[in-house]
Amino acid sequence: MSAHEPLFKAGGIFELIEITLVGAAMFDRGVGRWLVFGCLGLLAACGIPRPPDSALIPAPDGLIEPVCVTPPAQHPLIGSWYVVRKQTGVAGEIQTLLTLSADGKMRQQTRVKQGRNIRSELRETGCWDAPTGKLVARVSRSNGELVDYRDPVYTNTYIVERNDSTRLTYREDRPNSRPEVAQKVPASFRLL
Repeated sequence: MSAHEPLFKAGGIFELIEITLVGAAMFDRGVGRWLVFGCLGLLAACGIPRPPDSALIPAPDGLIEPVCVTPPAQHPLIGSWYVVRKQTGVAGEIQTLLTLSADGKMRQQTRVKQGRNIRSELRETGCWDAPTGKLVARVSRSNGELVDYRDPVYTNTYIVERNDSTRLTYREDRPNSRPEVAQKVPASFRLL
């Protein structure tokens, strides 16, 4: 087998065209085979349903998306809010973009970013409400999948400590929570 001969072909998905002599030797020792079979296994896993013990709690059959309640007109929380924070045990920074719409819908994008690399990302949508001095966010979709939003894990309650036209200071509604400061950003703002 020459160093420039295709080593593996499967329906046109994988084709190793140019491989160095070192790479060919590694493939012969099984390293390349593990890489190829590992990639195939990863692709095959994309079609496997989530295990029952996964973090996502799927919506039961027949559950439909909730109807959001419209907040009072000109509510000061309406808008897009951006916060960057560090967390112990997490390499990089956690970026969150929370958009609270005038129709009571909310969209939250959270990502862990290390330098230029995005390590993970979560996109959630749902409804929000603002009882006196609080912000309640109820997630109904997580990364596009309808979840059992009746489960308390999908409801987050925050105490609003300060809210003006440019900044929102809030903290989780639990003992010893630390305040976070979010900056108001234009509706066109996107996480890069």
